[in-house]
Amino acid sequence: MDNTDQEGFSVDQVIGNSPRIFRNKSLVSVGTVPDEDRIVGRQEEITNVVLSLEDVIYNDVPDNLQIYGKTGTGKSLVSRHVSSKIAERAVENNVHATSVYVDCNSNNTITRASRALYFSIFDELDEKYGIADQSSTTQPPKRGVGWKTYTEELWGIVDEHYDGLIIILDEIDLLEDFNKLLHALSRARENDEIDTYISIVLISNKTTQFKSDVNQRVNSSMGGSEFVFSAYDAGQLEDILENRRDAFEKGVLGPNAIPTAAELAADEHGDARKAIELLNKAGMMARRNMDKTVTETHVKEARDLVEADLLSKSISTLPDQAKLVLYTLAKKLDGRTSSVSTSQVYERYQTVAKDVESNILGYQRVSDLLDELEFLGVTISERKGRGDRQGIKKDHELNHKPTIVLAATLAEDRRLQKLESVSSPEDILQ
Repeated sequence: MDNTDQEGFSVDQVIGNSPRIFRNKSLVSVGTVPDEDRIVGRQEEITNVVLSLEDVIYNDVPDNLQIYGKTGTGKSLVSRHVSSKIAERAVENNVHATSVYVDCNSNNTITRASRALYFSIFDELDEKYGIADQSSTTQPPKRGVGWKTYTEELWGIVDEHYDGLIIILDEIDLLEDFNKLLHALSRARENDEIDTYISIVLISNKTTQFKSDVNQRVNSSMGGSEFVFSAYDAGQLEDILENRRDAFEKGVLGPNAIPTAAELAADEHGDARKAIELLNKAGMMARRNMDKTVTETHVKEARDLVEADLLSKSISTLPDQAKLVLYTLAKKLDGRTSSVSTSQVYERYQTVAKDVESNILGYQRVSDLLDELEFLGVTISERKGRGDRQGIKKDHELNHKPTIVLAATLAEDRRLQKLESVSSPEDILQ
């Protein structure tokens, strides 16, 4: 088969001709759980989580945990690392235990979260013991059943195979009806549905909001310990990045690349995730530009790309109409003013919805979607008096630069890319 197009361009001209930038790119990929020697500045936090969960090793009752802190402070990393180690040590102690991680941003309904829990455990057991082929195993369908079906089936396979189970629910505040699921999980042993000891680890960025939304029954049945992870400082962030230097080929990182990434991330609430992503994106930019060295200039230019990418992930599960509202708000604020009212957003939204051939929602529903965006931390809203007895209006502003929000919404909705006449969301940031 010929790899050359009509203009004489060949894929072979590109493959292998860019400079070798990365040696092990996974080390600067968000979501990778590194070895313990790469975890920096979290000794106290690791100790606290270990002491709360280690009873699993001895086939005894572990604590439940609630872990709070801003994005990128190591909450997920520490929880996943420690729970995995606890499960390993338990098995060495002849106690059958495992841990399961559920991202409630991706699995943001009680049915999705329950399904993710069940199939994570099922797939692990099937890999170990081939339970899918056993006549005693009744596997529920992946669609068309309620959340209780998944939890009931979960208890069956867990009780048969495990003495201890650690369940990590990350970004629990984004899960709809989380009180129902937490009540079911925390009461399972007490209700004689299961003999396995269960520890539930809840992770949230929104301490006050989440605590106020947890009902009394769940508070009573959960109990356990609470820990707050503080932000990393610039020195710790630099150490984190130095411990991942071998993600790159030797000599590729310029002398100021890591310090610059650490400094920029420290300015953003000490976010280690952002620091790691900055190095990743800077490396990608250097490769695209055919540069052999990743410099501080690449890092600085990657800043907006990283912020847009992280924002895109956080809004990925929003309904399409919420993305249209967010896009509308960003367009209204782009280089014009610092805030706009709900009525101004709605007026522009109707035009946007029509342009992308979408249903046009009513005023109140758009107002509700703006409230949801505020809850996610994407926007900030403020009630203001109109004066002269004209009542109260609500003004909205963005928590990010308008161009960053535009790039994020375009990445999530191709219809909007056509409105902007761009081939890639990154074009907005150029």
